[in-house]
Amino acid sequence: PDFYALPQALMFLSRRAMSAVRHIVSFRLKADVTAEQQQALAASLTGMGETTGLKDLIKSIYVGTDLGIPHPSGPNAALAVMADFASQADYEAYAGHPEHVKVITENIKPLMEPGTRTAIQMNIPKLGLIG
Repeated sequence: PDFYALPQALMFLSRRAMSAVRHIVSFRLKADVTAEQQQALAASLTGMGETTGLKDLIKSIYVGTDLGIPHPSGPNAALAVMADFASQADYEAYAGHPEHVKVITENIKPLMEPGTRTAIQMNIPKLGLIG
């Protein structure tokens, strides 16, 4: 038996349980979306970090817009959101929270080009600023 494998596996599981979660989502916008609409959307996304019920879940949130630098693999997303959460439970509470769902339904979906959303949730080490 490999007596080193078990402690290493336990350390991995322990680190994973102690990890914060980073959520990154990006999407393209419909061709007729104006710069003002894009700015308002970005503001509504950033504002989730101050929304009652969400501000205790979201440890940090950053919204960025594409710089317009072409890439040979295809079109870029127009907008991306990166949000950090202290735990998977906090992320899951955020994902289903009525205020978050409202932003998706009322602000994102009307402007988003269908089928362009992509997202990832990944573990990140807990840092001094997170959790």
